[in-house]
Amino acid sequence: MDSLPAELIEAIGQYLDGPSLCSSLRVCRFWFNALSPLIWSYISKTQWHRTGFPIRQVFDAYDDSPLRPKLLQVRHLEWAANSDLKDVSAITIRKEIARSRLVQLLRMAANIRSLELQMSITADELGLLQSIAELRHLRRLRIEATGLDMFAIRLQDMSNTFSNLETLESTGHWLYIDLSSWERPQDAPQWRMERLSVGYYALPILWHCENLRELEIRIFESFGFQRSEKRSLRPLQTCRNLEVLKIHRYSRQDTLLDLVETIGTLRQLRSLSFSILAFSFFDLLCRPGSIVPAENDHRCKKRQQTENKLEQVEEGSGYSSARPPDDDDSADLPLPLLEDLTIISVDVGDNTFSAIDRLAAQFFNILRTRPLLKGFQIQGFSFSPSDIFAQPGQELEHGWACLGLETLKLQFKSLDPRKMNSREKRYRIWQPIYRQLGQLTKLKSLMIQCWSLEKSTDVGILELAQPISSVGPVSGEGHGRSSRALNKPSTDHALPSKLKARLTELNSLYLSDSKGMTWSRTELEILLALFPKLKDLNLRPLNPGNGKEIQKWLKEWKRTDLKFVY
Repeated sequence: MDSLPAELIEAIGQYLDGPSLCSSLRVCRFWFNALSPLIWSYISKTQWHRTGFPIRQVFDAYDDSPLRPKLLQVRHLEWAANSDLKDVSAITIRKEIARSRLVQLLRMAANIRSLELQMSITADELGLLQSIAELRHLRRLRIEATGLDMFAIRLQDMSNTFSNLETLESTGHWLYIDLSSWERPQDAPQWRMERLSVGYYALPILWHCENLRELEIRIFESFGFQRSEKRSLRPLQTCRNLEVLKIHRYSRQDTLLDLVETIGTLRQLRSLSFSILAFSFFDLLCRPGSIVPAENDHRCKKRQQTENKLEQVEEGSGYSSARPPDDDDSADLPLPLLEDLTIISVDVGDNTFSAIDRLAAQFFNILRTRPLLKGFQIQGFSFSPSDIFAQPGQELEHGWACLGLETLKLQFKSLDPRKMNSREKRYRIWQPIYRQLGQLTKLKSLMIQCWSLEKSTDVGILELAQPISSVGPVSGEGHGRSSRALNKPSTDHALPSKLKARLTELNSLYLSDSKGMTWSRTELEILLALFPKLKDLNLRPLNPGNGKEIQKWLKEWKRTDLKFVY
């Protein structure tokens, strides 16, 4: 082993965890000399509390002199205040080092490329922030600063450091940005930053970020936020190459008045996560002309013409599909490259039936005008499954264009649970849901949370396993289901000859019913037969005892490869 080249030994050391790396140092002197620099390349926030950690809490010129060449080898440094350490059960909390001591260490570790700080600071501790501004080799910076009731350091003072950063994650008001920064400056120097996560108040940073690829905006402001400041997303107009945009949930409808106009200019955007506060926000997601008017006029001629243009019936199949739009068709589509859409919450300010009907129509517009969508998620919103999935007789009218979906996550809550008590009504809703899910043959991850989830064969779960054109609606009786026919749930032979699993790529399934569920052995056998590649199964909440039964059945079927959570 001591005959290996030093470069190869160092390359091996890059893949070792802490204990393995320490053991490798004892192989021989040659290995010790080759690997010892790696010991200092990464300092985690818990290492400061480990027994024998060589960095003392107080400065000592004699003891610190051997540390200087070691600290120059540090590439990644994490530090957190004792009050911010979450998992303290495995470590012994030592006395926290003074901030002045931390400033000295940062100045000695001049070659740091990645820095993470989590602490509460006050405005008179500018030395710590100034020491960060002196790190010329820094490429990634993450700061969680709390405790400030005013801004601590000017953006101009951090400009040299920010110009070299590739990633910045900032929490707290530790940057001072004056009101004039909200206006686009002339000849603003451009930085190399590609990923940015900041609060709303720091958006003027975007004037320097033409190369930005990912942006996360936190709208909630802390105590120090000045309400008189301008509220605008106009700095986003600089980021023409932005691909990922996440705007955290917010509640004030007057916060982002120019959201539609600004985000609509991001033609390269591929992933969007934000909240719907007004019907005008749907302009970002739907093709102009397909927006449904108010009230219940769902069958107007203009809308029907748009639907006919976007939808067609595939030859040889009896279910609705849609072709990708031609180049001419996509010219007027906002965010034409959008592949992943997450709607965090919806608040249109009106819970009347006419508003809910209009809202459902807007969701249908999204799904039938965006064939490139691969991920679709709605969370934190009360609506009925019928608002997303077309009901019988409307499959062609509301057929999805995004049949290439790979991730689908929906959270349903009935507006009036008392109207769902009829089993016949629930069946009429869930049969077309399973029928339309069966069209998403590329689906890899599916999550459905709702009130009164139906899963029995009478409802039509077998719709997931049949071509709609060849066989009509399926029930448990019509196909004579028996547990003996399904005793091998992981193979196609577990299903009748005329039925084959269609969602063959699904590997993650999450089903949740707020009133609790009980799965029978036959239902679970059908479920596993329908999804041959299933690896993660989450069923919750289950009624008492059912989870243990399912674990027993999985063990009997030798499905040790399946991760089951309940």
